[in-house]
Amino acid sequence: MTRLTRRNAPVLAAVAIVLVAVIAIVFARGRASSAATAAASDATPAPSVSLATARFGTLVTHVRAQGRVGAPAGGDAKLSFAGSGIVARLDAHVGDRVVAGQPLAELDTSGLAIDAAQAGQDATAAAAQYGGGSVPAHALASAQQKLVVARNRLAALTTGSGTVQSDAVAAQGAVRQAQAKVDTDQRTLQREQTLFAGGVAAQKDVDAARQQLALDQADLDAARAKSTSAASGIGGAVAQARADVAQAESDLRSAQAQTTVVGAQAGSAQERYAAAQRNLANAVLRAPADGVVVSVLKHAGEAVDPTQPAIVVGPPRSNQVTVTVTGGAASEIRPGAAATVSVPARALRSPATVRAVVPSVDPTTQTSTVVLSGAPAGAASGDAVDAAIELAAHRGVLIPTDAIVEDPQTQRAIVFVQTRNKDGTAAFVSREVQTGASDGATTLVQSGLRAGERIASRGAFDLLAPGG
Repeated sequence: MTRLTRRNAPVLAAVAIVLVAVIAIVFARGRASSAATAAASDATPAPSVSLATARFGTLVTHVRAQGRVGAPAGGDAKLSFAGSGIVARLDAHVGDRVVAGQPLAELDTSGLAIDAAQAGQDATAAAAQYGGGSVPAHALASAQQKLVVARNRLAALTTGSGTVQSDAVAAQGAVRQAQAKVDTDQRTLQREQTLFAGGVAAQKDVDAARQQLALDQADLDAARAKSTSAASGIGGAVAQARADVAQAESDLRSAQAQTTVVGAQAGSAQERYAAAQRNLANAVLRAPADGVVVSVLKHAGEAVDPTQPAIVVGPPRSNQVTVTVTGGAASEIRPGAAATVSVPARALRSPATVRAVVPSVDPTTQTSTVVLSGAPAGAASGDAVDAAIELAAHRGVLIPTDAIVEDPQTQRAIVFVQTRNKDGTAAFVSREVQTGASDGATTLVQSGLRAGERIASRGAFDLLAPGG
């Protein structure tokens, strides 16, 4: 056996050398494999994930809102009759489109028609009595003329320019003339008596003088009686003239008062007639503007009054959309901003524009109202809508929101960037990023990533703890 060993020693040596070489090769390869593993210590074998490319672009952020087609609340008109009564007929029904002035309902007008007819007759009679003012004006002019005549007569009597006054003056003149004759006759009689006593004149001259005195005394007495009678006539005429003036003044005042009264009566009758006509017209309830009958609250035979709405009319099909958003979002929305409105129940969709943003916030719901224009064609007033309103545009590197993962240890946002091992196999390296605005599907990356880099998107969370 020793001989065999010696004979095979060279072979054994060769085998030993080969074994050493094999071991060295295996060791070297092991070290190379360890080095490769260490070089790719940050790289993780890729599970099944979707890839996305970071791109540079514009991200438009939106606020989501819900609401309805139509103007803001308060646009419906609750219509009531102007007076009380019983509903006799309905001329419109729920869903009917109406125009301004169109009759919607009517009260029983039998009593109102009678009132209007009576008021019309009273107004006609009062107008005839008033004659547009001509009748009382004529009476007033007549009273004024009578007063002028009475005053002129009184003035004539008091100033001596009247007939009665002239008669009195003439009577007084006759008295004076008769008195002068009597005085002359008395002097003549005395002279004749003196001459008769002296034997110069005869008895017949004395008797003639005495007779003439008697005749002239009789004329004087007659003149005095006539003068007395004329004087008493002047006083009566003046008294009567004054009474006539007082009566004419009273008639004038009555005519003036009658003018006012008759005019007021005619005006009042006309107003009552107009009121009766209005009540008759108000018995018909009319649409104040174009719209749609939303509800009918009263029906034929029911009693109504001005405090009870009978019919509700809403605005016609409106291009407006009213939505609510949170108070914080409302402060970022600007009039004129673009929006998209959809009606899920009808599968309708259309672009819209912000018309108004109500600045106040409801204290109960903490929401604000936004009014849009651009309701989808075919949408009906009251349809529920979803709206997306643009807030702002941001430019930068954009990636899918699903690609962002929260590091469980640092709670920081990371993405997995695709890389390659030395052998060409795909791997992913985690990288921390700073994120900005997001619309839910896309997020703006402010730092940590460059446009063009490939990243894991859907399924990126699995790279935190990949299997295998």
